[in-house]
Amino acid sequence: MKKIAVFLSAICLFACNDKLQKPDNLLSEDKMEDILYDVALLQSISSFAPATLSANDIKIDTYIYDKYQTDSLTFAQSNEYYAADFDRYEAILEKVSERLKAEKVEIDSIVSKENKNVVKDFKAKAVKDSADVIRDGVKVLNDSISIE
Repeated sequence: MKKIAVFLSAICLFACNDKLQKPDNLLSEDKMEDILYDVALLQSISSFAPATLSANDIKIDTYIYDKYQTDSLTFAQSNEYYAADFDRYEAILEKVSERLKAEKVEIDSIVSKENKNVVKDFKAKAVKDSADVIRDGVKVLNDSISIE
């Protein structure tokens, strides 16, 4: 994963060079966007929940190459080609950023709903438990005050 980050950084440094020749096996902009999106998600998972990737035996680079039926050379050449055109590469990265933001909003909404349901369930259980305690207390009190 660090290799990918270093590689992407190196590509960005060399992006100011003259226009590169278009590779024969150039990935489409849409596919490049999808790859960069998945890489961002997987890197985030590896930072915040690395056990998730390990438990599922997921290696980021292998996963990406298999999912998109490509290889490291094709990805590297395509990334270098797009990075050489700053405006084009920035547009791709902006799309990735927008997708990540939209995904975050959706996930935050789901988590918020789940949290509200958990609180609601907890309150309902607390009320039921309180009612049980009161009922049991009244029963004990009635049993101890039996009038003969």
